[in-house]
Amino acid sequence: MNDSADMKIAADRLQNALRSLEGALDPLLDRMTVLEASVKEAATLSEDRAELASQLDEAKAKSEGLEVREKEFNLLADETTAELDRVISQVRRALGEG
Repeated sequence: MNDSADMKIAADRLQNALRSLEGALDPLLDRMTVLEASVKEAATLSEDRAELASQLDEAKAKSEGLEVREKEFNLLADETTAELDRVISQVRRALGEG
């Protein structure tokens, strides 16, 4: 054989090796694409979870604030009712009904 034939054989072997390598890499690249999509989805879910946790914290704080206001309102309502009862009693006494 001559150098030209040897180079042709070597070039063919190199081409076969490259095709074989590409064939082996294709499934790996496909798997990598799937994994990258999974990572993006997980990141999105994590961001959504963080946002929902923040909204829940805000809602809880608002609810606690409303509970405090409700207690204050009830106390004020009780005080107002007691004061009205005293005033009504005084008016009745003044009118001679009590």
